[in-house]
Amino acid sequence: MNRKLATLGIKIEDFSKIPEVNALLHHFSDCIVSRLGLPYEKRNIRLIHVVMDTIPADVERLVQELNVINGATAQAMFF
Repeated sequence: MNRKLATLGIKIEDFSKIPEVNALLHHFSDCIVSRLGLPYEKRNIRLIHVVMDTIPADVERLVQELNVINGATAQAMFF
């Protein structure tokens, strides 16, 4: 399969879910190129930006699993 670059945006509104989000990201660590966490105090949320180099199915699976977590939202864009 063809690998693609993907960028993911993850918004966390329930801070108790951060360990669960981190565990999922760790599971996909072999295809993560970059990760940047941003606390956004003004809106009381946490943002995570992730760049992945993998097949689209892996990215889609990660996004689906993240969106199952109550208090977390994820979206991806491919290049």
